[in-house]
Amino acid sequence: MEGIRQDLRFGLRVLGNNPGFTAVSVLTLAFAIAAVTNVFSFVNALILRPFAFKNIDRIMNVYETARQQQDQDFGLSAADFRDWKDQAKGFEKLAAYRRWSVNLTGAGAAERVMRSYQVSAQFFPLFGIPAQLGRPISAPDFQPGHVPVVVLGHQFWQQHLGADPSVIGKSVQLDGEKFDIVGVMPEEMDYPPGTDIWSAFDFTPAEQADRANQTLQLLGRLKPGVSASQAQADLEAIAARLEREYPQTNAGHGAKVVGLVDSLTQGTGPQLLLVLAGAAAFVLLLACSNVANLQLARATTRQKEIVMRRALGASRWQIARQLLVESIMLAIAGGLAGLAFAAWGFSLLRRTFPPMIIQNVPGASHIEIDWRVLAFTALVAVLTGILAGLSPALHLSRTDLNDALREAGRGTTSGAGARSLRAMLVVTEVALALILLVGAGLMVRGFGELLAKDPGFDRSHVLSFNVALSGAKYRDNDRRRNFYDEALERLKHLPGVESAARVTSLPADYSWNTDWEEYTVEGQPPLAPGESRGSLVEDISPDYFRTLRIALLKGRVFTAEDGPDAPPVAIVSANLARRLWPDQDPIGKRIKLGREESHQPWRVIVGVAATTKTFPIDDQPGPVIYFPFTQAPGLLTAFVVRTHGDPAALAASARAAIRSIDPDQPAYGIRTLKQLFSDSVFGLNYAADMMVGIGVVALLLAVAGIFAVMTYSVAQRTNEIGVRMALGAQRVDVVRLVVGYAMKLTLAGLAIGVACALALTRALGSLLFGIFRLDSLTFLGVTALLLIAAAFAAYLPARRATKVDPMVALRCE
Repeated sequence: MEGIRQDLRFGLRVLGNNPGFTAVSVLTLAFAIAAVTNVFSFVNALILRPFAFKNIDRIMNVYETARQQQDQDFGLSAADFRDWKDQAKGFEKLAAYRRWSVNLTGAGAAERVMRSYQVSAQFFPLFGIPAQLGRPISAPDFQPGHVPVVVLGHQFWQQHLGADPSVIGKSVQLDGEKFDIVGVMPEEMDYPPGTDIWSAFDFTPAEQADRANQTLQLLGRLKPGVSASQAQADLEAIAARLEREYPQTNAGHGAKVVGLVDSLTQGTGPQLLLVLAGAAAFVLLLACSNVANLQLARATTRQKEIVMRRALGASRWQIARQLLVESIMLAIAGGLAGLAFAAWGFSLLRRTFPPMIIQNVPGASHIEIDWRVLAFTALVAVLTGILAGLSPALHLSRTDLNDALREAGRGTTSGAGARSLRAMLVVTEVALALILLVGAGLMVRGFGELLAKDPGFDRSHVLSFNVALSGAKYRDNDRRRNFYDEALERLKHLPGVESAARVTSLPADYSWNTDWEEYTVEGQPPLAPGESRGSLVEDISPDYFRTLRIALLKGRVFTAEDGPDAPPVAIVSANLARRLWPDQDPIGKRIKLGREESHQPWRVIVGVAATTKTFPIDDQPGPVIYFPFTQAPGLLTAFVVRTHGDPAALAASARAAIRSIDPDQPAYGIRTLKQLFSDSVFGLNYAADMMVGIGVVALLLAVAGIFAVMTYSVAQRTNEIGVRMALGAQRVDVVRLVVGYAMKLTLAGLAIGVACALALTRALGSLLFGIFRLDSLTFLGVTALLLIAAAFAAYLPARRATKVDPMVALRCE
């Protein structure tokens, strides 16, 4: 024990006498541990464990499919759900849910309940999570004449009811209707993500018989021993029977069963996180290479010390133990600093999350530092440092002591094996740094190019918000039109307003009321059974194009004359017009929603508008059909208000204007259109920023590694440099010698890095909206940056080498 205490005291002195080495080693470990911990904690929360459900591997998302649209998944109609539920043999439980549009009224100013759902009887039993208070929704709640009930989400219960433990039996008013509170769910019951309120389905007789409106989302819990493929085959057989019985509505329909977690990994978000995880792993590898290089170089300079200690009687174990203690001390310091950096960085990153992401992205609400990842990362980095520190000691302990003393007397030397290993580690560091920097550069550049493309409208100086009218209060179209007309009139007369308009859904908004519908074109061949085509359908007011400055390419805009009694008309986007009538003038052509046999009216095309992006980074924006809202006013709408000044300053006035018409219909989601765009691409923007941070860390680690190795190399070659200068070498020759050696290693690393980066770019080319594309400018810029950084890192030790006194070096010889 006394020996360990002596080793600790000696280790502290050694590390204190080498502050540069100590600082670089500790910071290298700290940066790597923090970066890897943060990134993998995000991956763990958002991909691996987004929900805290038991036996989550048996919970499935269940979709209906169409034979002609294999790349799309659909919901189910109420009638199809009933048949699937009654006939399916592979599931213990099969539950449905759908979005529910309600406003919280009767308790002061009305508020929008942003995330409310109607669910079937087996929804809560499927998850197996008991209520925190009261009970979940159950079969008796679906009986005719039963009092409407709701179950509250944990966050809603806390924010709106002050976490009142006596809330069971009380009621809330939703859209003016009274609902009894029967339960409060615990925090871990978070499906769909961020749900505020669940209620029971209230299908009308017509809805129960409907097979056309696929509005229900399905979940299923597999029976023990049944696989997802077996359950899917069972549902496919049911779908085939329904196709034979109902060919008009179910032709070409099939089934798809996907794990709840697996369904989250099918989009670009998980791919983005996996790219970041790979980058973080590269940083860890880079840091380990750096620490190993530092330890090897430092151990070589301590050759004389180690040899003298052995000559004075120290055993191999004592020397190894001393170096082990020093390595552990460095590792502990690096781990503690890494923990502090990780906690600070994690807190900073979480504060940048918009509320929209926290509420709607699975796993985002419970992202926290994963201590298992932190422990693993620290263990890898620590073991690297320990092994790198011990290997020279074990090597020296096997050498002949007399030979070692003679060599030590002449100065610090290094074997060819040690020099080759250090050179290889430097090459590895440069290659890894180049790969990470290229990845960061390509992501930032590609993301910027996508955002820079014209979206087809002007989002500056525009305030946006949503309103959802109560179906009970605004049953008929006249009441809805009157509300919208009054709202537009009041908004237009607010100070600083240039124009105002309404639209079904906002560009770039992930709003669930986005209306993607099938359509039929007059005079064109009918679609085959199971085949369909769709377009985004927007109900707009006459000033919509003027407010967003969307160009009208042909025809006219809607006017006040396009009222409910006027002939039905439509405006189509330019990309849809090119697709449907490539060599014809679309003005005067007719189009209708639904199939040929639908009861929807034929609408005459009166205009062609410029193509707009429904998502900010769409390379190929979808088609849009515009209707005058006076002919088809819906319950869900968005408003856009163009202002002369700062649109955000108008938010309170706009909210008050809507409340003055009907205090039970609140304006919600109030944001500038620029902020809406920014929020919608937050994930990509966030990933790009993280990638840049990882690239900067990689650059710093590579520079630190080259600097440290060249510093120790100069220390090793002090005698050689002194002899060269004594024989006539100039300072520029010494600088060329040191920097040239560093450049050889750097160029070798760059060559390997460029080859690997090219291969990775091609492999990732199809991911993330094509962001990773070959870009010679990025490759050249990153290569030049690393060359300059490496040259600077090598120049500082080279300058020190020029100050070697030849006489001192000759005396040592």
